Amino acid sequence: MKKTIIINRVPVVYELQYKNVKRINLRIHRDGGVHVSANRFVGQEQIEGFLIQNGAFILETLERFGRMREAGDGMTMGKNRQYENGDCLYLGGNPYRLQVISGRRESVEELGDVLLLTQKDLSDAGRRKRMVEKFLSGRCKGEIEAICKKVYPDFAKLGVSWPEIRIRSMVSRWGSCQPAKGVLTFARQLTEVPGSCVEYVVVHEFAHFIYPDHSPRFHAFLSEIMPDWKERCKLLNSRAWVK
Repeated sequence: MKKTIIINRVPVVYELQYKNVKRINLRIHRDGGVHVSANRFVGQEQIEGFLIQNGAFILETLERFGRMREAGDGMTMGKNRQYENGDCLYLGGNPYRLQVISGRRESVEELGDVLLLTQKDLSDAGRRKRMVEKFLSGRCKGEIEAICKKVYPDFAKLGVSWPEIRIRSMVSRWGSCQPAKGVLTFARQLTEVPGSCVEYVVVHEFAHFIYPDHSPRFHAFLSEIMPDWKERCKLLNSRAWVK
C-alpha cells in the first residue's frame, strides 16, 4: 500500500509491505521508489518513527538518484534511455555531451568531452539509439577484456580456465558469473563508470570461480587479492562520480 510521510517539510511517498521479517527494512530504488517492509504487528507510528530517524539518508539518496537520472546514468535509465542531441552521457566516470549531426557516413566517436554521432536521417530515433548502444557495447567489451587479461594470471594460478566473456545491457546488477559454464557476463553500463570500479567488478566476478557465493570466505579472498575493494564498491554504487 502507498503512504506519504513528511520529512523535513518534504513529502515522501513510500510503498509499505507487510512481511514475516524481524526488523523494519528500507530500500530506495534508482527510479526514486521508496519501499518499506515490516512485520504486520509493527505499528504505523513505529514505522514512521523509523523513517523520520532515517530521514536525512532518505532525502539525500532521493536527491542523488534524481541527479543520476538527469545526468543520464545508464543503470538508472535502463532500456528506456533515449539519446537526443545535447544529452549527457558518462564514459569512464567522466561526462560527455552527445552531439548529433547530419552526414552521409554514419559514425559515433569521442572528440574531447563530446560524443559525436553522425547520422543520415536525424528523425530516426531508433537508429540513433542502436548506434549509440553498439558504440557503448564495443567500448565496454574492449575495456572489460583488457582488464580480464590483466587480472587473469592471479586466477590462472588457482586453476581457473579463461572464461567466455559476454556483454549485455543490465539494469539490476553489474555482472554475473556462471562457474559451471565458465561464463562471465558484464553490464554494458560499466563503460560509464570509473576504471577502478570496473576492475573491482571484474575481480569480484572472477572470484566467484573460487567461491560461488558471498560467504565470509569469499569476502576474505576478495580482500586478499584486492585490499581496497570496499572503497571501490562504495564509489561504484554511490555514483559519487556523477556530477
